[in-house]
Amino acid sequence: MRNIANHPSPIESSRVLIIDDSPVELFRMEALLTRHHFEALCCNDPSKALQILLTEHIDIVLCDWQMPKITGLALCQTISQSPAMGAPYFIMLTGRKDRADMIAAMDAGADDFICKPAASEELRARIQAGLRRLDRERSMMMRQQPLLLCGE
Repeated sequence: MRNIANHPSPIESSRVLIIDDSPVELFRMEALLTRHHFEALCCNDPSKALQILLTEHIDIVLCDWQMPKITGLALCQTISQSPAMGAPYFIMLTGRKDRADMIAAMDAGADDFICKPAASEELRARIQAGLRRLDRERSMMMRQQPLLLCGE
């Protein structure tokens, strides 16, 4: 479960971390997200992205699969195994279209999988679906907290 202490509702905050080694793709994705009123943070280095996830509240990670040094798949596994990173909703963004690749991404911890080039409205809809899921999860955790306090 996500660490929700001191974090606003994902529907209200909408912070998306875009990780891609291509400056052109980062610029394109940031422009798409900004147009849809999401707060976009961009990172071209997966190692730096991990540091951002440790220090910043991020709701959605939108990550390219093919990157040097650390692949999006390895990054996804690292994030999904680290509670300190807040368990953001992870969307793998890739040119790979094979069903086996989608399965590998989901098995690594990805919540969604989008083939490049991502259409603007599809990307918006999938990010909003992720935010709704995070908001429901947050609401459920908030309802359970009083129960936990009473049981102590």
